[in-house]
Amino acid sequence: MPELAAKRVLLVGAGGLGAPVAIVLARSGVGRLEVADDDLVDASNLHRQLLYTERDIGASKAVAACLRIEREAAAVGGCCVTVAREIRVYPDSAAAAVAGFDLVVEGSDNFATKFLVADACALAGVPCVHAGAVRWTGWALATVPGASACLRCVFEDIPQGPAQGCAQAGVLGPVVGVVGALQSALALRLLCGDAGAAGVLHHYNALPGTLRKRRVQRAGQCPLCSGEIHDLSETRYAPRDCAA
Repeated sequence: MPELAAKRVLLVGAGGLGAPVAIVLARSGVGRLEVADDDLVDASNLHRQLLYTERDIGASKAVAACLRIEREAAAVGGCCVTVAREIRVYPDSAAAAVAGFDLVVEGSDNFATKFLVADACALAGVPCVHAGAVRWTGWALATVPGASACLRCVFEDIPQGPAQGCAQAGVLGPVVGVVGALQSALALRLLCGDAGAAGVLHHYNALPGTLRKRRVQRAGQCPLCSGEIHDLSETRYAPRDCAA
């Protein structure tokens, strides 16, 4: 896909979801991939974080991911410029973090970051592909600001009370593989100009082996789509007794 060589993509989270997305985008010809992740590679995650091997244990995920991305691009005769951002996205830095990209791919493991990235992308006018997975299930959603339903149209806000992510509840390796593949497909569709990819919620359940999708309408009371959210106030993303 020659048109992808000029595209700039930010990957927020280089874990189980980000790993397959990074490999697919690198091999598909995306010209620049920046990776934002402040975590280190851990042996317990290697079964599902396919970017890394035992040699990477203890290394920065962002740095190790970029090195692997460059190798994946080179393996198919391509070249991908990478930038490792060893950071966690916070309200005071989110606007600058997403600015200037053609697409943001969000695969973080906590609700606060998901909503923060969704809001930052909407305010900056940057399309975003979100995904999440826990235990046997996962979901993916592509959004285009002003043209499709956003993350808040579907999930409204950060859950109140205890809410377990994959770090606490666990997740099956193949689940993040399938959902990451869905996320990759949505990302490539948006990068190639297919706006119809946005606003469709995809849900995968590994137990019965089902994959379902439904188009989501923009919610009339959505605070993001209605313009009620116009800044990235820190208090809006404070975890409400949920996993952070």
